Amino acid sequence: MRPSVRRILWLVLLAPVTGCAILANPSKPTYRSPADRRETLPAGGYQDFTGVLHIHTRYSDGAGTFEEIARIANAQGLDYLVVTDHNTLQPLRDGKQGWHGATLVLVGMEISTPGGHYLALNVTEELNRHKHTTQEIIDEVNRQGGLGFIAHPYFQKRRWTDWSVTGYTGVEAYNVAHDAIDENKMRIALWGLAAPATPFYFSMIDRPYDPLRTWDELIKRHGRVAGIGSSDAHEVRLFGVKFAPYEIMFQLSRTHVLVPSTTLTAEGVYDALQQGHAYFTMELEAEAKGFSFTAERGRERLGIMGDSMPLEPGMHLTVRLPQAGQIALFKDGRQAAAATTQEWDVPVTDSGVYRVEVTRHGRPWIFSNPIYVMPDQEPADLKR
Repeated sequence: MRPSVRRILWLVLLAPVTGCAILANPSKPTYRSPADRRETLPAGGYQDFTGVLHIHTRYSDGAGTFEEIARIANAQGLDYLVVTDHNTLQPLRDGKQGWHGATLVLVGMEISTPGGHYLALNVTEELNRHKHTTQEIIDEVNRQGGLGFIAHPYFQKRRWTDWSVTGYTGVEAYNVAHDAIDENKMRIALWGLAAPATPFYFSMIDRPYDPLRTWDELIKRHGRVAGIGSSDAHEVRLFGVKFAPYEIMFQLSRTHVLVPSTTLTAEGVYDALQQGHAYFTMELEAEAKGFSFTAERGRERLGIMGDSMPLEPGMHLTVRLPQAGQIALFKDGRQAAAATTQEWDVPVTDSGVYRVEVTRHGRPWIFSNPIYVMPDQEPADLKR
């Protein structure tokens, strides 16, 4: 049975008992207008732009048009979207890439490789996926000047199977669509009988244990590997009713990019993703803009998430949140410290790969890319 048909059947089965929870709008955070989001950039600073990665439209198996998803993005104050329809760049040829209102909509594609699904961004030519190995597809994306991410590595039906490949930019450390699809269907159905909308959606969101563990292992093996959070939004429409609507999917997984300019461009988005100057979030309950994770010495900033630097005396890692949360600091894949606060300084006395996870009321909220603290000299495989 085709995946899209299986998804529709699953939603039809759940509709009688979970329809209200699926369709209702949860409480939404207040978003600032586009003008309010264009803040003055300090010298050497970065602008935080909020977007959603991995979206499907009518060009493949999604229900929405570019115009529809752009309207939703504008209403939610999103700065950018990255559309990745299956195995096609037709929307790029049709001139769909560009500014739609206050949102920059970029076009990539999700390639069905022999080893699994692969997000190819900033590419201009399609590939014959039936004639190439997974490694050859990754190499071709790189040849075109693009960047690529291993998609939903642990989704039940389309797991990533070829871990021998190299040259990819990063991995989806969270994919909200497949987090939801992989849930126990009976639990969702029973929960949906009485649950208000927001708790219902939160009931489907978990810390992505397997993808995070794999991300940490890939960093140990290959050096710098960027992590992103993806929506994988399709939206399903049956008899005029929306299931897994874009409006909700765009809040459940976002990726913020840090760009050294107040002007957003495609190049700025792609460079930030390539460098790991990004963090991903689940913003159903609270907006995450204002989060920062930096390496500092005194008042001097040494780097941001995604950067690598030598260990120095007096170095500390600083976490700043827009609201207080439960912060966990991970070093080389293991939790090293934790605190409940809004701003936190942690001395660094040892080299390692440091990243941060933040929860609110026990629910996942923010996941940073790592800061790479090197012993004395940066290894070749971490150099740009």
